[in-house]
Formats: sequence, structure tokens, C-alpha cells
Amino acid sequence: MIKDRGAMKWTSMMLPEHLMLLKKWKQEVLTEPPRERAEWELEELQQTITHALSQRNYIMLTIWEEANFVQYGGIIKGMNELELLLETITTTKHIALKHVYAAYIEVDGNNGI
Repeated sequence: MIKDRGAMKWTSMMLPEHLMLLKKWKQEVLTEPPRERAEWELEELQQTITHALSQRNYIMLTIWEEANFVQYGGIIKGMNELELLLETITTTKHIALKHVYAAYIEVDGNNGI
């Protein structure tokens, strides 16, 4: 019986650049974009962000960034039609509103709205 090691036998003949490109390609193929949100979900998201801005509440934002969901927490310092300015503990971030997937307000360490 022949024991075939599959793709493992070919990796020793590949250049590191090829392995890196194959890994990147595999990640792109297997990554699914976030689902489209309904109109009511977008309205709720807008209300939560506006409330956090007006009350200066601590907010947790879930952002779709480079094919992954990333969470940032901070206080919204400003906002326009395209982006918001989030002040975190260490830095200030400009976040495009089209990449914001979810938001919730934390009140005294507990989830608010």
C-alpha cells in the first residue's frame, strides 16, 4: 500500500512566496462577508450611535475590518456623514460608518440600550 502524504509532499518544493500567496488565497476563498442588515437594524444602529454621541456614553463598536470582525470601545467625540471619531483608552480612531456592523452602549459596566 502506498502512503500518500497529500499536499505535504509538495510544500518542501514551494518557495515561501508561493506558500504565502496560497495561504492568502485560501483565506479569501473561505471568508464570508457579513450579512446584509435590514432597514430596522440600520435605524437601531444609527439611534444607538447618536445617543452615545449626545450623552458621551462609553460604546462598544463591532467593525468589519480586513475580513474579520473587530471590537473597539471608547467614547464618540465627533461624527459626520462618512465617519465617526472614536476616542479609545490609547488612541483616537477614524472609523468609516459603512464598516460599523453593531454597537451597544455600556452604562456603569453593564450593557445599556
